[in-house]
Amino acid sequence: MMDMNENLKRALDRLALGCRILELEGHGDMSLGHLSLRDPQGRGFWLKRNRIGLEEVRGAEDFVLVDFEGKQIAGSGGRHSEWPIHSEIFLQRPDVLVVAHTHPRHASILSGCLERFTPYTLDADYFGELPVMRETAALIVKPEEGKALAEAMGSHDVVMMANHGVTFCGRSIEHAICVGVFLERAARIEVLARSAGLPQTALAPEARAKRMAQIMTPVHWEHSFEYFARRAEAQG
Repeated sequence: MMDMNENLKRALDRLALGCRILELEGHGDMSLGHLSLRDPQGRGFWLKRNRIGLEEVRGAEDFVLVDFEGKQIAGSGGRHSEWPIHSEIFLQRPDVLVVAHTHPRHASILSGCLERFTPYTLDADYFGELPVMRETAALIVKPEEGKALAEAMGSHDVVMMANHGVTFCGRSIEHAICVGVFLERAARIEVLARSAGLPQTALAPEARAKRMAQIMTPVHWEHSFEYFARRAEAQG
């Protein structure tokens, strides 16, 4: 692996912890699913290597450096074929530090039919509108497909990939992991409530916006991530 400074190694180790947190929170799907970190030197992005599950990502050594044309330029192991998801979002969203694509069970069930969560819980109001990419349910393996996905996401933190899975991003590692965890929590509650035949909850848009503002904060992301990290450590 290319030599990396201590700050980059520390960040990738923390992203590896984020991968394991996502596994515990329902995002695991065999060796599928991948997260990436924008390279601080502008060379591209550090992508989880392929052929391992989220729970198997142990540290910086489990990431490979990929440029924006898809060429792997550092790291041991291969790159995922869906690298264009990451390259195109990073190119279109300079505010984004981390990109993730996973197949969480409940969010994937809802991916083709939901554009807004019912406000059963606080988690639902974290997201507001849920943009959906419906053009394809296949793998995103070409730059033009990644570009279409990034355009569907727009300025949102999440884009649902109809009948496939989800892609989400964050302005920090903690933010991205919390987006993924809260997304699947909201989706799980949505599926449970719909399965029980419960009526949709009426809540004024102003109330939803207020709740969203209360939990969409860096402080909330930080202490939530640390809780998830302790939980992951307790479970080995």
